[in-house]
Amino acid sequence: MHGLTENDVLLSLVAFAILLLATRAMAELARRLDQPEVLGELLGGFLIGPSALGAIFPTFFHHVFGQVVVSQGMSLLSWIGAILLLLIAGIEADLVILREKAVPGFLAAAGAIGSSLIVTTLVAVKLMHRTPQSGFCLGLVYSVTAVSVVAKLLIERGTLRRGYAQVMLAAGIASEVLVWPLISVVSSLHSGGNAWAAGLRSAALAIAFFAFMLTLGRKFTFWAMRRVTDVTGIVNGELSLILLLVSLSAIATAAAGLHPLLGAFVFGVLLSRAPRATVALKDRIQALTVSFFAPIFFGLAGMRVNLFDLHGVQSIEGILLLLLAVGSLKVFFGFVGAKAGRMTVWESASIGVGLNLKGGSDVVVAIVGTELGLLSSDLYTMYAVVAILTVLITPPVLAKLSAKAIPDELEIERLNHEEARRRAYFADMERILIPRVPELKPELIVSLIEQIAKAKSQQREIFDITELSTHLDEASETAQSAEAEQVLRWLTRAVKHEHVGLEQRLIAKDPLEAVFEAAKNQQVIFIGSTAVRDSTSSLSFGPMHDALVRDAACDVLVTVHTGTVLPLPKRILVPVNGLEHSLAAADVAAYIATANNAELVLFNVAHTREEAMFWKGGGQRDVLQRGYTVVREAEFRVARLGAWVNTRVRLGPDPALTILEELKRRPYSMIVMGAIGRTADGGLALGSTIEHLMREATVPRLLLVSRNTDGSE
Repeated sequence: MHGLTENDVLLSLVAFAILLLATRAMAELARRLDQPEVLGELLGGFLIGPSALGAIFPTFFHHVFGQVVVSQGMSLLSWIGAILLLLIAGIEADLVILREKAVPGFLAAAGAIGSSLIVTTLVAVKLMHRTPQSGFCLGLVYSVTAVSVVAKLLIERGTLRRGYAQVMLAAGIASEVLVWPLISVVSSLHSGGNAWAAGLRSAALAIAFFAFMLTLGRKFTFWAMRRVTDVTGIVNGELSLILLLVSLSAIATAAAGLHPLLGAFVFGVLLSRAPRATVALKDRIQALTVSFFAPIFFGLAGMRVNLFDLHGVQSIEGILLLLLAVGSLKVFFGFVGAKAGRMTVWESASIGVGLNLKGGSDVVVAIVGTELGLLSSDLYTMYAVVAILTVLITPPVLAKLSAKAIPDELEIERLNHEEARRRAYFADMERILIPRVPELKPELIVSLIEQIAKAKSQQREIFDITELSTHLDEASETAQSAEAEQVLRWLTRAVKHEHVGLEQRLIAKDPLEAVFEAAKNQQVIFIGSTAVRDSTSSLSFGPMHDALVRDAACDVLVTVHTGTVLPLPKRILVPVNGLEHSLAAADVAAYIATANNAELVLFNVAHTREEAMFWKGGGQRDVLQRGYTVVREAEFRVARLGAWVNTRVRLGPDPALTILEELKRRPYSMIVMGAIGRTADGGLALGSTIEHLMREATVPRLLLVSRNTDGSE
């Protein structure tokens, strides 16, 4: 194995530094001019390429960028950038939307791809005097939509989740799926091989890959994400796993003669629904891509443009033909296809313009065509110039068209649903711990778990339950623990859904120590209590309960009820004060309400005391308005579940007394509250309002004790 010399390392680092500086600096300039960053990155690459830096300082350019080891290293990182961009595009692709928009997506893709293939081939053969194979290869290049550019542009604009954007992505991916079998055909024709056999082989392998990924690949991805995140202690282990699996997917499609970007996109689609694929994890992937790998990819695409390969007026005429004539026809037929699929005029226009975006995987296809001898260097440069000009022209046009593509009521509802889910607390809570320890009263929480599992299944959200069991012989086993075991066993049989699972572990050490250890890989612990009591001057649920509330590594939900089994609720009261821990409690309550078709009442107490910190200096109308703002935010977050929600705001000098009056005024089945866990001598310090309600309320009480939801310890 040959390593790099010190000189190779030095030159490579200099090259990467120059490339990153140029691309990110130009990206910042583009952003300040209200242009997409990808345009700045392409232009940054062009400026340090052979047409600019190479022409002004040829010796320096060839000494740094002309080294084989440097060019190979940059090319590898460029490919990684393209793969990660398509991974992100796959994560953001919504199969539900794609199914709904299948017809306009197919028609738009057919119009854009068909027109590009036919018109570009004719222009290249008849007007540019190229061979039929060369003309057809150029047609293939032009038919490809630069999905990586589309994805980055839509991410920057914040419109990736719009319906027309999903159609654009689907049509762009269709062009990439189609191009590689056709490249195999034209390559076989060029080399004298069997074109039909090459095309059929590529098509069969593509179908086999899709079938594998949607079945065994999907199951393995889900299993691996759970195991690496929950079992191993590797820092950022799930991120490493994703990079490994996307590499394997890219390898599979590359080995099949398709394209690694196709494998990356398909894996991204699987990952979007996988366990432990949290918003924070996806943000880390995007940050890694956008900050390092994507600039290298787009910068290198710009560097490949060499204006000295052009041949005067003839090349300029070719560039204008490709840019104006062929580009206009691709936009037009993409528009016609989308409109035939019943998209609106402005959505169809946006799709047509977006499908003409270049500068990404289309450049990769052009490079492959050049390496196969199907495209000459001057033809590649002409196309690369067209790509840069298209990226310069398209974004502002697309921005104006997109601004006129006003979403309809259904799309607004979907976008609000997605935004509410992004803000919600419980949507990404996947790992739930049930300690089946007699002191923690598991019989009070199993029916609650069952209800939440039902609601999570309806939302197609991951809900993995870990049950810790103490080893009890028949003589010492209590009726309560037997009942809990029976309900949990019923839950295992009843919930037959791939998003819900139950894992049972046996406690082989001190129960409290075992729970603390298990909590390190969990998100919420569910425990039950039959009473609250004072410990010195503080609230206490019992020694073991208090220890978990104070010191567990994850959130804790305590259920307080005097009966043996928590009854199914009909009306749930949730006091909300605008802080995140109270909104988190409202989110948990909404899942319970949804499962039982119960009424959820979001209740805010507007302080009337002059000394109240939040309301001081405001009149009664201002105080009430703030209260309604709080309950509306909570209502927005929980409405995505379809819960039956009512909101109430009451004026009162003391929140606890006002809430107790509300509990007496109407028949409530349950009250759900949120708090931040803080320690106190001999007990807990959860705040005077929470402590008063936990002591005085007579209905079942659920208390969610959160960690750092408001930036507190």
